[in-house]
Amino acid sequence: MKTKARLVLLLGIVVVAAASSADRTDENELKEYCSTHSYQDLPGGLRFTKEVVSNEYASVKLFKAIHCCLRGYRSIEWYKDSRPYPWPGGESSFILYPESANQTIYTQEVKPSDAGRYSCRARNDTTTLEGDITLAILGGSSNDYRGRPLPTYRPSSQLVPLAGRARLFCEAYIGRAPMPDAAISVTWRKANSNATFPVGYDRISHIRASRDKGQIVGAYLVIEDVALEDYGEYICQISNGIADDEVKIFVHLYRQESQLTFATSNGSWHKSLLLSLLVLVLLLSAAAFFARCWLPLTLFFRDKFSPLEKDDGKDCDALVCYHEKDTNLAVHVVISTLETRHRYKCASLELSSLSEHWIREISPHAARARRVLVIMSPESLSNNWTESNVSQVLKQLSSLSVSRAIVVALRDVPTSPVLAKSSRATSGHKVRTPELVAGPEVLRWRNERGFWHRLRLALPAARAPARLPASSESSVVVTGSQRTMIVHQVGGAVVGQQKARSRESLEVLV
Repeated sequence: MKTKARLVLLLGIVVVAAASSADRTDENELKEYCSTHSYQDLPGGLRFTKEVVSNEYASVKLFKAIHCCLRGYRSIEWYKDSRPYPWPGGESSFILYPESANQTIYTQEVKPSDAGRYSCRARNDTTTLEGDITLAILGGSSNDYRGRPLPTYRPSSQLVPLAGRARLFCEAYIGRAPMPDAAISVTWRKANSNATFPVGYDRISHIRASRDKGQIVGAYLVIEDVALEDYGEYICQISNGIADDEVKIFVHLYRQESQLTFATSNGSWHKSLLLSLLVLVLLLSAAAFFARCWLPLTLFFRDKFSPLEKDDGKDCDALVCYHEKDTNLAVHVVISTLETRHRYKCASLELSSLSEHWIREISPHAARARRVLVIMSPESLSNNWTESNVSQVLKQLSSLSVSRAIVVALRDVPTSPVLAKSSRATSGHKVRTPELVAGPEVLRWRNERGFWHRLRLALPAARAPARLPASSESSVVVTGSQRTMIVHQVGGAVVGQQKARSRESLEVLV
């Protein structure tokens, strides 16, 4: 009896010691996982410090841990199927491991309900990082899985500069190995070569790693001072001791051509980002400035440096032609603005209601003006604002050879292939027309700054003020077919303009 009692006591001591040793192993793994095999020379800010697996596997009733190793964060939140931690016991048995600063969740005994998609979401003041890990539960008991290794992490192909550093990692779940530990192998080798990289190989480190009590095994391949012969395809081969069940993972190492880059090892990527934003703001500002100011600037330099059209035998800068119903716009707006604000000399010609005869009315007086400016409205065309009527007027003006014609349209000009060949009609912008076609420039009337800039660009350069005393004026009256033209040479004389539009005054003058 005493012997049996001693055996029972000894067996209990062994079980307790084994359990205590297992607990210490689990605790050590939870504490040390994120501090081992970390990336080197990470840039500043929020970063993952080692590879984040995409898939996890576990058997029922066995220990399981899930990790998101980070640095530079202010908080880490865990989610399962989009539900935040903590989770009810019936949904997940995983809990936080506080000593890992919330980078790890674990359970001592996996349950079928633990399967699902787990997400870790880390934040700092400016950045958010998220890692997604899908957990699958295998078998109904802890010893069911005996199949092929299941990859938990597949490396991506990498671009590495010459003399740089390359890091490759592969990992797979093997469960409780059916063979002794010596039969389990994780090896890296280069494609088209049977040679593996032993421990201590020159420039190349082959480091084996395992977790979850050996249920998951993997290996790191680190190449220092990458040479030309190091580029190519690599194979990670994982075996659980059964030859037919081994798995191979492929990855390429490509050469990165040297290029101008900003240093990021000490957090200077912030400076690069700020510099990029500054350049972008400057470009946008320059574009906005150009869009807003190119017309005034073009007009300024044209008036400042372009040769003046003088000593050419012309009496005025613009002959403003209009229908009687457009008198108010022509006299009190267009002519008044050009003369009083922009120092142009203008003459006026009132046109008849027969638009097909306009060219006969304009031609005798066009030679005396540097530009012929025609105000065209639906009323001037007898409210027949059609493509054929507008086209007829533009074709007539295209035949002027002694002066350049400008049309101010009070309504959008109908567009057609015919008009495209005889005009440059727009709603305020110039339209590109086929070369060798000399048509009038058509501007859509709008009493705004852009219209006046475009109209002045179409008129001759006006550099110096050309103002005369208010008392001096000269008038030339031309009659015929109920038409009257008065050429003004008065700097802003409104009285003379009113005389030009009054038939009774004209008869007295004649």
